[in-house]
Amino acid sequence: MKQVKINKRNWTAGFVVASFLILSGCTQLEEQESPTTQTTQDTVPVQATSNQLSNDYYRALIVDGKYQSSQNRGVSLNLNSSINMKDFESELLDISKNVFPIDQYYFQEGQVIDASTALEWISRKSEDNPNGLNPEGNNETDPSKRVPIYLSQILEQNYMVQTETGFELGGIAIGLAMNETDYYSVKNEEELINNYEQPLDRADVIERAKEYGNEIVSRLRAVSGLEEIPIVVGIFVQSEQDSLAGGVYTHEGLSTTGGRVEEWNERNDHKVLFPTDEESEDASHFANFKNEIQEFFPNLSGVTGIGNYRNSQLLSLEIDIMTQFYGETEMIAFTQHITDAATQYLPQNAQIEIKIESIDGMEAFLAKEQSSQTFTFHIFD
Repeated sequence: MKQVKINKRNWTAGFVVASFLILSGCTQLEEQESPTTQTTQDTVPVQATSNQLSNDYYRALIVDGKYQSSQNRGVSLNLNSSINMKDFESELLDISKNVFPIDQYYFQEGQVIDASTALEWISRKSEDNPNGLNPEGNNETDPSKRVPIYLSQILEQNYMVQTETGFELGGIAIGLAMNETDYYSVKNEEELINNYEQPLDRADVIERAKEYGNEIVSRLRAVSGLEEIPIVVGIFVQSEQDSLAGGVYTHEGLSTTGGRVEEWNERNDHKVLFPTDEESEDASHFANFKNEIQEFFPNLSGVTGIGNYRNSQLLSLEIDIMTQFYGETEMIAFTQHITDAATQYLPQNAQIEIKIESIDGMEAFLAKEQSSQTFTFHIFD
């Protein structure tokens, strides 16, 4: 068991850096032809970062001395919740690992689809916007009559390979964030805003997502240089706005050549919010853990967890604990007890992250890899 003390004010920046996919690789300056939606391509110096945080992360490229943000970043950040946004990005990385191995590819945020193009594609189709993927509206506001918005956002990730002359685009991943509930607002005659929720049929959402994915692949194939680049497409169905658990990728597909996905594969992923009324071994483990730490410190504000499953197997568990005490000695004792309780009660073959928070912010953080039985924890000053 390893303990590290970190100043709480440095937590946000430090955690972002530690969680991000920047990683190791070559330090030699090379040249790259950057893919864009234009037919012309610029040559700029490229280098990889010099440290690798984990073999689970892609190595990242620094172009002309700067990290390259996504060309459509402002558009792709608007989802139902921050939880959906996090899962939309991170789980597309997991899908990509099966096609673009971490030890062979470098990561770069999307540089092909720019913001104006992404906004055009996720908007409704109309005479003024013939490239819109969402269906044309019918001017209805009643949820039972209105034509909904199905496609919420498009996310692009690029995967680069190193050659004798530099780095070049080796693959593209596209994430499609789909609505299972379409939230929209309408002004009435008094200029007051009424908010509506329009539930959608998941089977219909998935079929439309496959159509959108094929159309996007076809459009990307029309860009010079992308005719034979492998393109991965993932279909992400968002969770509800008030859900503590994010959405999941329901399907993935690959296009190695041609203007469509060759085959769609269903992903048996789902999430469970703990505590739950459902009877299962994992639910029992979580309940025992929760009861144990609440007996130790009965003034906890809440203990919740999100379990991420694939093929009915728990892959990871993220636990949030809210406290009402602030003394450093109390926090040290509490963190140590949580470590003991987690080791005793929580599933051993799953990745586990535990955040302990108070009104002052993050107090402590514990983590265990799927292959390990040992927790590492950090306590913040």
